[in-house]
Amino acid sequence: MRRRDFLFSSLSAATLLSPLLAQRGRADPVRPRRVLFWVNCGGYPSADAFFPTGTENDFQLSPMLTGLAAVKNDLVIVDGVSIRRSGLNPRGADHLRSMGKVLTARDINPSASDPDNEGEAGGISVDQLIAQQLGRNSIELLVADRFRDSMREQPFALGPNRFKAPTVYPDQAWSRLFGGFTPPAGEDPAVRANRLRRLALRKSLLDGVTADLGRLRRELVGIERLKLDVHEDSIRRAERSVQADLDSTPPPSSCRVPTNAYGDASMPGRAAAHLDLVFAGFACDRVQVAGLCWGSSGYHWPYQWAGVQVDSSIHDEVHHLAGQRRTDYIRAHQWDWAQLGAFVQRLKQTPEGSGTMLDNTLVVGISHFGEHHDIERIPVVLFGSAQGQLRTGRLVRVPAGTHNDKLLTSVANLMGVPIAGIGDDPGCGPLTQL
Repeated sequence: MRRRDFLFSSLSAATLLSPLLAQRGRADPVRPRRVLFWVNCGGYPSADAFFPTGTENDFQLSPMLTGLAAVKNDLVIVDGVSIRRSGLNPRGADHLRSMGKVLTARDINPSASDPDNEGEAGGISVDQLIAQQLGRNSIELLVADRFRDSMREQPFALGPNRFKAPTVYPDQAWSRLFGGFTPPAGEDPAVRANRLRRLALRKSLLDGVTADLGRLRRELVGIERLKLDVHEDSIRRAERSVQADLDSTPPPSSCRVPTNAYGDASMPGRAAAHLDLVFAGFACDRVQVAGLCWGSSGYHWPYQWAGVQVDSSIHDEVHHLAGQRRTDYIRAHQWDWAQLGAFVQRLKQTPEGSGTMLDNTLVVGISHFGEHHDIERIPVVLFGSAQGQLRTGRLVRVPAGTHNDKLLTSVANLMGVPIAGIGDDPGCGPLTQL
């Protein structure tokens, strides 16, 4: 658009709104524009609770996946992927090894600095590999009631011994995604303090670009105007979610969540805030690669919001009693997957290019545990057709002994990163079944 250079009256407006114009009239790319890695920490009580029955093209969703019914035709469930049982296994029970390998497929390293020796990343995680190879912006988030700076909360890594720590607090994630906008004249010049104060006063980032929004809206008609509405709504919705989290759990001055904050009932709000932030970051093209760790290895949410009754800990009182508490186990993680399903449905309902945001987004849902604390036959669900490369509406069964390095290689290939392998087997190749 030739008038783009003088359409906006401020740098803030240009930075915030120009991605809409950059996409106007642009042909859809061959590869997806963005990817989300959603790492779940729950596993399942038994394989039949998670994996569907039926054939590749005619299957029934399992009890834990009933919340994905609206996007059943947009997903591929992969049954048979395991994490290689090799290398360092600090503190047993595969809590650390599985988290460290789920996105790297590489044996973890011993830690020289951690007195508990909980291990270090063995290599780069697939999300960071994609971001680096494609020159994309990335953000890493953690929905948690505590953060101990250990492998239990950090599946993301820049390379050997180089974790990429996720952001816990939604207001900090908001600053990362939408920082750099010039505060309106007269307000506190300290960027984060100003942003928090504006949120506390129920003010919006969009307040300073109202005139530009109106001017741009007059330039657009039909589907283009609808896209602007989605762009604006994604920002306002994310702001409301961040504010709700601030209201329920005011962040301390440090960036660490108190280690004794077990049983935090505010986790549904924080989960919603992080998903809203990822959507806004995607919709406004502020970020193209996102990682969202849902809980931590051995986390302690109570899940009363999902109808589960525990004193304080889903891990100790349900995961460790998977047979006795099977119904509660299913109910808790049915809620988890339903939240991801709602995010995917939102992508599907949002127009973009000649299709929808889901056409241009690959969503990878994966758990680092399978049955209880096992690392074989882990849950894997892919959402989106990756610009037609992936035939969806399928249940794909792979041979026993298939490791997650093949899955991660397939995802990288679908995103346009032509690697031959990742992790401990750099020549493992992709999953041919996909």
